[in-house]
Amino acid sequence: MANIILGFPNRIDSAVLAGGAWVESLPLANLQDRALARIARSLSLDSTSTQFTIDLQQQRTLKVLAFVAHNFSLSARISLIFSNAADFSDPILTITSDAWPSVSDAEWDLDALEWENDNFWLGTYLQEDIEGQTPTCSILLPQDVLARYVKVSIDDSSNAAGFVQIGRLFLGGAFLQPVINNDRGATIGYEDSTNVDMALSGAEYFDRREPVRVMRFTLSELSVDEGFGSALELVRRAGVSGEVFVIANPDDRTYGATRNFLGRLRQLSTLEILGTMSARQGWLHSMAFEIKELR
Repeated sequence: MANIILGFPNRIDSAVLAGGAWVESLPLANLQDRALARIARSLSLDSTSTQFTIDLQQQRTLKVLAFVAHNFSLSARISLIFSNAADFSDPILTITSDAWPSVSDAEWDLDALEWENDNFWLGTYLQEDIEGQTPTCSILLPQDVLARYVKVSIDDSSNAAGFVQIGRLFLGGAFLQPVINNDRGATIGYEDSTNVDMALSGAEYFDRREPVRVMRFTLSELSVDEGFGSALELVRRAGVSGEVFVIANPDDRTYGATRNFLGRLRQLSTLEILGTMSARQGWLHSMAFEIKELR
């Protein structure tokens, strides 16, 4: 199990996006709108329509890229090119990833799948598995990349909708990844704000709301630099409104679509100076986190 990553800040809002072919009323610029309902939608599934470039205006350290509230099919693939040349003539990193985990990059237990299952041959999610929560495709780069330009190409030619759409894009660095992972007892769950009304007869009626993910964990063995330079600095800069992308376990390529999400700090925790020493890290510090998924 690899150590948790908190991605911050989201560099997409100060970037310049261009390329592809997008519905006039649902433009590429909607990726820079925090309202997930304001989507960017391609005119078609043609490769020239579903690609675009990102100019970050200056070199940025990048580690995490995530598509939030997308409609990618189970067979979609994403290609990324990072460069400091506007024409991408000198790429720093080129990477291709499945939008959803599959046997090509995840450890699915094929023995647990029935012959009749839709995903028997792919070893991936069923359609019903990905419904009922905000679809999130997160791509963790193999190393930190210092780059100004990113080219995104989406290959989803079998998408039944006839287009791809995305509600939000996260692009940022790993602001905090502790040397020692979070304590045992970390939790992730769903909160459901569905309204329930009861008639005089006792019959119940529901105003259905989509559940949101909430993760709680504590980092109790932070070094001085991790405590003051990352954890406390994240609290100061993000506040309760800043976007934070959670990657619970970077090695989890099977359930990452469930465990990784775009959220915010629900409350601003204090940094506790424990007064105990570690041979590797000096004085230890502790901070608790509660991160609520954004809609």
